[in-house]
Amino acid sequence: MTQLKKIVVAIDAAIAHQIGRDAYQVTFNDGLPTLDDGLAFYISQLASLESRIYEAKYAAINYMELIPVDTSLPEWVDQWDYISYDGVTIGKFIGASADDLPDVTVNANKSVVPIGYAGNKYSYSLDELRKSQQLRIPLDTTKARLAFRGAQEHTQRVAYFGDAARGMTGLFNNPNLALSNSTLNWYDPATTGDQIVADLNKILVDVYINSATVHVPDTIILDAARFAFISNKRMGTITDKTMLEYFRTNNQFTALTGRPINIFSRLQLSAAQLAAAGVSNGNKDRIVAYELNDENLGMQVPIPWRSLAPQMLNLKVNVPCEYKISGVEFRYPFSGAYRDQF
Repeated sequence: MTQLKKIVVAIDAAIAHQIGRDAYQVTFNDGLPTLDDGLAFYISQLASLESRIYEAKYAAINYMELIPVDTSLPEWVDQWDYISYDGVTIGKFIGASADDLPDVTVNANKSVVPIGYAGNKYSYSLDELRKSQQLRIPLDTTKARLAFRGAQEHTQRVAYFGDAARGMTGLFNNPNLALSNSTLNWYDPATTGDQIVADLNKILVDVYINSATVHVPDTIILDAARFAFISNKRMGTITDKTMLEYFRTNNQFTALTGRPINIFSRLQLSAAQLAAAGVSNGNKDRIVAYELNDENLGMQVPIPWRSLAPQMLNLKVNVPCEYKISGVEFRYPFSGAYRDQF
């Protein structure tokens, strides 16, 4: 073997050793590796990577599906006032010359609902901004979206549970609604579909009867686990209908009006979520039923979330944001009800 050939073989063996493979199992182009070999491998690895940057997923902001939101109040208000009244009137038989006619009386009451001023901010340094531009990550708009998300999370929490420190009440813990307790264990294998449907209808009937048939609840909200249970559990062995399908067509509201009832699922009505929000109800899930319209209930948002002008502070840019919200007010106490489940 010539000296040159020995050198080439030695180089081949050294390269093969570096990549952890036997020298005799390595094949090179014309016996020598090239730059194209390494570049092709590198590109092939990059091809398996996705260029999209994934953001963390969060629970849906969905309070506006359940609550009429009013943004018409002026931005300077600190409270939401409204007047309600009740009348006392009666008629009776009288003589032609009678002067003892029954008089009509009106009792008026003013209600005051507090509105809170809230805000947050986002910021970035000039160096962060330069780096984000180079990496093609829009840091300024990304932080703005997160600030908006934070404000929406706060607004939804107030919409559902209020803020006790500020005298605000929410949709799921409003003292104006009556509370009853179920004694039926839905998850007991002996519990039938008919019993569960009757348990759901009980809260609708209670609102209808307790309001002297004035309010017909058209909306019912269950915690996510119970909603999933009735949407998958069959009514019985003689039908393929689930409990949810059967209840949609066999409920107090549909029977009275002929219209479909609104059925929603919310994680916040589970026992754990209620406890985390400070609702003490014996560690039970809760069902809510009410007549959904802007006369019965509402939430005021005089200032929807908005960002103000960016402010320079040394080498940072601060962007303050503001919004104003109230809790949820039920004007008519008998327009809805709660039912805590066994």
